[in-house]
Amino acid sequence: MVEHYKRIKAPARLPTLALLLVAAFALAACGKKSGPLPLNATEGYCPVCSMKVKAENQWASEIIYKDGTKLMFETPGDMLKFYSSPASYDVVDAQKDPANIDRVLLKEYQTRGPIDARAAALVYKSSVSGPMGPDVIAFHKQEDARTFAEAKGGRVIVFNDLTPEMIENLRKK
Repeated sequence: MVEHYKRIKAPARLPTLALLLVAAFALAACGKKSGPLPLNATEGYCPVCSMKVKAENQWASEIIYKDGTKLMFETPGDMLKFYSSPASYDVVDAQKDPANIDRVLLKEYQTRGPIDARAAALVYKSSVSGPMGPDVIAFHKQEDARTFAEAKGGRVIVFNDLTPEMIENLRKK
């Protein structure tokens, strides 16, 4: 009777073992992936959402630091969440100090080229969503931002107009 029990239970253990192996590999892949990158890096991990970011992605954003490093973000919204509260994220101390920031780069909506967020015309809360939901849309010219906002909704602002409350409510309907 005992031998019969062992023969029945052994195959039942196989799916459990397989599940444990899959879980172990998944957890091993969840280590710290974000952190300072060299300026020429073309991919990294977003410190906010932990997703892989490629510089060529249309929504990718970056914060460039005075020491020649950068952080990459999945979207402008993720970058803004980090920018408004860098101490909340697992990054090196130098990246938690806003005084160390040299530039904040977004992708310009029309050209997809980099634009300094602090010099851009931004559209907040338009009907256009990025991969993570509603996002901030950047333009070189105020006129282009106004035309976009008239067609797609939202409010034209500049970087310094953004408040922590606005950033927190960006993705809320």
